Amino acid sequence: MGLVTRRPRGTKSHPRARAQRLDVLIGILGFFVLMAFIQTVAFELQGKPAGFAAAVLLALVVALWFAIKAKRRTGI
Repeated sequence: MGLVTRRPRGTKSHPRARAQRLDVLIGILGFFVLMAFIQTVAFELQGKPAGFAAAVLLALVVALWFAIKAKRRTGI
């Protein structure tokens, strides 16, 4: 087992590394937003209660918005 090196507290990661991690997060959130949207529409069309699905969709969209906003702040 190798040694794990950690950054000292208070140091920032490279902006490009942060942007890449945010790109991955945006991709994952985007996928789940799409799936939640499809599920919500399917529930609505079938006449099933879709309140919880819509709430999950809203939470995911807000999280995606914050991730995109954070990505824009990196400047990359």
